[in-house]
Amino acid sequence: MFWNLVRYEFKNVNKWFFALYAAVLSLSVIIGIHGSALSSTYYQDKGALMLFFLALVFGGLVITLSISTLILIIQRFKGSVYDRRGYLTLTLPVSEHQILSAKILGAFVWSLTSTVVFLLSLYIIIAMISPDVFISTLFKDLFDYYLGNLWLSLTTYVLNTLASILCIYLSISIGQLFDEYRTALAVVAYIADSHLIGF
Repeated sequence: MFWNLVRYEFKNVNKWFFALYAAVLSLSVIIGIHGSALSSTYYQDKGALMLFFLALVFGGLVITLSISTLILIIQRFKGSVYDRRGYLTLTLPVSEHQILSAKILGAFVWSLTSTVVFLLSLYIIIAMISPDVFISTLFKDLFDYYLGNLWLSLTTYVLNTLASILCIYLSISIGQLFDEYRTALAVVAYIADSHLIGF
């Protein structure tokens, strides 16, 4: 039953997010191709405007991806626990611990996937425009540092992501304690929790 809850976390949103991921990666390839062609021609002024426009669209997609992931995490928890669907969720033959674990696992997977897509898109753009940048001292030292501390970096990322998700859940739960202005109070609680935790 637990894995059915986890499967529900990915239901009805797969197509939207996969389309968004595909759009971000496709646009990064277009920007890389255009930037590479721009750097090797004498008509840089004519193509700079187009490159700037593509960069704005790419930035908009990245912001949309971040906001969509955040909204998904909020809605999946609030809707399944505190809204009308919450009654049906609590009647399932599973414990509260399993419900919360499924929510956290689903939120973590979406956060991880969005992060990987974003980093991959940046890699595509930089690798296509300036391949030599990856053998420069800056990137070599950066990669050496993270590869040398791979497990520490992964552990830090996992713990920070889980802490952020739990902070969101806690803030929503605090907001539900009040009869009015629940969303506003949840936002205030999140800001206060973030400062207390030290994000």
